[in-house]
This record gives sequence, structure tokens and C-alpha cells, in this order.
Amino acid sequence: MKDTPEDILYQIALLEMTHVGPVVARKLIDHFGSAKAAIEAQESELDELGDIGKKILSQRTSDEMLNFARAQLLFCENKGAQVMSFYNEQYPFRLKQCTDAPLVLYQHGHCNLNSKRVVSIVGTRNCTGYGREKCAKLVEELQKYDVLIVSGLAFGVDAQAHTSAIENNLYNVAVVAHGLDRVYPSEHRSLANQILQKGAVLTEFPTKTNPDRENFPKRNRIVAGMADAIVVVESAIKGGSMITARLGNDYSRDVFAIPGRIGDTFSAGCNHLIKTNQAHLIHSASDIAYILDWDKASPKSLPVQKKLNFELTPLETKLVETLGNAAKTIDEIAVASSLQVNEVSTQLLMLELRGVVKQLPGKKFKVA
Repeated sequence: MKDTPEDILYQIALLEMTHVGPVVARKLIDHFGSAKAAIEAQESELDELGDIGKKILSQRTSDEMLNFARAQLLFCENKGAQVMSFYNEQYPFRLKQCTDAPLVLYQHGHCNLNSKRVVSIVGTRNCTGYGREKCAKLVEELQKYDVLIVSGLAFGVDAQAHTSAIENNLYNVAVVAHGLDRVYPSEHRSLANQILQKGAVLTEFPTKTNPDRENFPKRNRIVAGMADAIVVVESAIKGGSMITARLGNDYSRDVFAIPGRIGDTFSAGCNHLIKTNQAHLIHSASDIAYILDWDKASPKSLPVQKKLNFELTPLETKLVETLGNAAKTIDEIAVASSLQVNEVSTQLLMLELRGVVKQLPGKKFKVA
């Protein structure tokens, strides 16, 4: 069992070790069976792991890390917050699909992170009136789909997304780049408290962690990874929202962008994402529903599927089976199917023309 209170304690301690992030930590846990076993492993066992084993060996005798972990658990107990391990059933299953998913999440508030539909909304801190209007309207339209809204509690688009979710009685989650012992920006303390009425504040960072610059890309990967779709409302050509969009594509999420007027600084990023086929152009929530098939009838009410009026060749069948339920790039399909890239490209084009597969932003393909 990797989700007992004792092992969560050791997981937090493990993450406090230098050179041990969530990816390395999970590998160590898988190797030894638990975080406690990894920390208490024999010297000979750690030697087998090479440099990382030696680094653990040099740190594990310190009680500071365990005392730090105990302090985290005590803080959360006093605050009424939850500490959630990667191995917990309530951990966001979408985020769990990401190779760099956090080992531990701290959640203040009550919210189902595995809601049926989850949409992350991101954008510039320097939101214009146009951006606020489009964001508010989008969230209002998403209400009928009972969507969980995720954003980052920043100024601008993030704040508008959270505020609109509250106004439309939707659950929403603020993912932050610091510990639960503070709110950043401090001006959003009231907003954070409102979110807790029907939602949660979520972070992978322990207490006493400042909102330092390097923490925001880490925060952004959670915003991208725990959603079905990421919507960029307004963004300059560079910035955190563009990073989140790229991460969304890397995680095979559907990315959407609201277009803006040519020449507008804070529409340049959205227009670039659309132009380079990294995001679907979106006018309303119905565009998201269409791409994600939200308006389809439930499986029980669907008629029996008719047979295709054509047969797939053995090669086409192999490609469809290789795709499965995931979206993959041509290179990924070629590797998985042991076929040449040019052969895969040709066959995918034929399958796309026949409506068997469809192309997504980021030049990825999935079964239609």
C-alpha cells in the first residue's frame, strides 16, 4: 500500500531530498515498494542505483526531512486541507497520465478533481475588456455542461475565469505556485476564499514555498494535465499561457484559443496558436462541446453502429489498433507500429479522407 499516512509522510520527506523530484521519487517508490523503504534501503541496495542512490544515502540520516514532513501534515490537519498521494484514488486521473505528474498534492477545499468534464482557462495577466467579456461568456455557456473550471488565480484572465465560475455556480479549482500558507497575489485572498465555497485551492508545493518564477511552469503543467481541454483566452506571443498550451499539446489534450484582432498584442499568442495548428479556433462553448463530443447521446441511447461500407486493409487495421484511444504523432505511430514514417503518413491521409481518423492540433491523430 503506497497511500498510507505513514508512507505519505515519507513521500513528502523523499521530495525534500536534493535531486529528487516527482519523476525520480516515483521510480524509487516503484523500485523499493514504498517511500519509506527507499529512504531506509541498505547501502548496498542504494549503490546499485548509481549516483542517485549515493545522493539519497548522503541525506537520509538527517531527521530534518521527516520533521519537515510531519510539520506539513500537521499544518494541513489544522487547516482542514487534504494531502493526496499519486497513489490515492482521488488523485486526478487525467494528471496521473502525465509522466511528470506530482507525487503529492495539497488540496484545501472540497472538489471532485475527477469530474466528468474539466476545462482549464488561461491567459494574460493584462487582460483587456475584450478578453474579460469573452472569458465570462464562455464560462456562462459552459454551465449547461456542468464543467469543472481550472485556472491559476493570477490577475487578468485567471481571475475572470474563477469569478465567472463562482457567478455561474460551477465548481472551480485554483492551482497555485506556492504553499497553502499564503495567497498570491495577496489581492486575491477574498477570491480564494470564495473559491473554497464551491471548489478548492490546489498545489504541489509545501508550506513556506514562495511564488518564485521557476514554480509557475510547474504550476502550469498541473493546469494543463488535469483537464480535458485548455482554453487560451488572451495571450502575448510569449508567456505562461503559451507554455500551458504547449504542455496541453504534449499531454494530448485538446487546446483551444479565442482569436483576436490582428496587431493586438494580447491576441498575438492566440492567433499564433491557431495559425500554427496548435489550437482549435473557438467562438463559444459549443465549439468545445463539438470537438469533445459532449453533445452526443449517452452510450445507452445510441443506435447500434452500422458497419463501415468499406473494409480496412491489414495495414490500415494495424494503424487504427496502434492509435487505440490515444492521440499520437506520426513519429509515435511509426515507432509503435514498426513502419516507415512516409508509409504511416500516406495511410493516415487515406484514413482521414474516409473519416476513420481525424487530425488534432499539434499534428496528432486519433480515431474519429
